[in-house]
Amino acid sequence: MTHAHQVFDRAAHLRISSMAALLALAVLAVFVVPFTVAPTSVLARIAQDVLLSLVLASGVVAVSDHRAHLVPIAIVAGIAIVVRWTGWLLPLGAATALRDETALVALGLLAAVIGIRVFGAGTATIDRILGAITLYLLIGVVWSEAYQLISIHDSAAYIGISHGNTPADRSTWIYFSFVTLTTVGYGDITPVAHAARSLAILEALIGQLYPAIVLARLVSLQVAGGEPLGGKRS
Repeated sequence: MTHAHQVFDRAAHLRISSMAALLALAVLAVFVVPFTVAPTSVLARIAQDVLLSLVLASGVVAVSDHRAHLVPIAIVAGIAIVVRWTGWLLPLGAATALRDETALVALGLLAAVIGIRVFGAGTATIDRILGAITLYLLIGVVWSEAYQLISIHDSAAYIGISHGNTPADRSTWIYFSFVTLTTVGYGDITPVAHAARSLAILEALIGQLYPAIVLARLVSLQVAGGEPLGGKRS
């Protein structure tokens, strides 16, 4: 095996392992932590901050072979991580909006970069398939951050949520986001503010179109590349 082939194989293994790690972290952030840890506890906040930091760090590694994508995502991710952890030095209410805003920007940029890789030219590789699943989860997480920000700035933006003196916990927004993304629509939480309704409509449209578009793209890449689905070339 030549040196070039060894470098290519290492890069392929790095892409696959980093994307698999990113997917596993996204699953933990969406399906495990919000619903297994008391949402208002210090442990929940620590777990959320650790998971966000790991998601952004693994996302940077996943796109590290594309320098044009690496620099901006690394900078934004670094800022989001710093803001997230320095928020512990401020009163809880004072840093909430800033923490969520930087997380929204960083996760949104990461989702955009992964989207470029998923739908870009190449073949239907394993890391591309993992990236497509990860992107779907990231869409739900990004929208949950956006819903939460709207709620922070407008406490009457939704009905069906008991706010009290603090915004609804993160599990509420994760739940509402994925119910909207999958177009289940239980109706227990209803957006009434214009911004909240617009976001809900857009997320529902993405949820309807995304699976079909991803499937069509993967099939077209496989046919064009002439290789089995999950090949190593990209």
